[in-house]
Amino acid sequence: MIITALTVSDHATQDYGPLRCVGRFNNAINFLSQNDRLLTLHREGHGLSPMGWEIGDDDFDEVFDSQPLAARCQLSPLGLELDHALIYCRVKRLNLHLALGDEIPLPPLVSALADETAHTGLFGRLDRLVEHALCGEIRDIQSRFTRWLQGENVDWSTVLGKGPGLTPSNDDTLVGMLLTAHLDSRVDVTQLPNFFAGSQPLSQLTTLVSVYYLQFAAKGIFSTPLQLLARALLRPSELPDAISDLLETGHFSGADTLLGIWLGVQTINRLY
Repeated sequence: MIITALTVSDHATQDYGPLRCVGRFNNAINFLSQNDRLLTLHREGHGLSPMGWEIGDDDFDEVFDSQPLAARCQLSPLGLELDHALIYCRVKRLNLHLALGDEIPLPPLVSALADETAHTGLFGRLDRLVEHALCGEIRDIQSRFTRWLQGENVDWSTVLGKGPGLTPSNDDTLVGMLLTAHLDSRVDVTQLPNFFAGSQPLSQLTTLVSVYYLQFAAKGIFSTPLQLLARALLRPSELPDAISDLLETGHFSGADTLLGIWLGVQTINRLY
């Protein structure tokens, strides 16, 4: 079977050679190279990650059904060579560096989240979080983010890896906070310490998939659903639709990321 990828991230690995399948999910299939580089196949319509290729819906089902866990395949300049398929990557690569920038207004975000009943992985419903006093753990996360924005090296080791999911809840929250720092024009991330410089190696703290999302987020590189949400933060009329789309990401990931975005915007508007 011959498949042509619909979209390929410009940041996806080109670590050519053998791969093995390390995870199959409804909308994503993860492969790992011999040098522990992650490559993710995404189902059409469910967003593109920095380490991803997107393929058609029916093609995804074919690959899912034919590719068992730990099965070996091959990545080459031609594409991804599986036992029963060849996936060509002859498409224009998509650069996922966040290219937008402006001051993020807080009131439209609070208004949108005040009606959102989606549950975060650790802290309950979004609407209740934005309307009530924050618990100690959330205040601690926000305090660490404040200190980083003020130029401190912050240790996130006790925060990372907590919560359910392939990307644990707190990790998604930090990705959301990083999005606000790279998006808001009042923050010059280039003048701040590396976000994880004060932490233990990420690989010792959380899942492999989450490590990649966190590392890319620290560089200002985000998935397409977060790119759309970033645009909506600067164009509030688009926020309801962008929030709804993001909430379809994983079981808790969308809500956990939105929590981080709200905390980040709140912190930045308080500081600047």
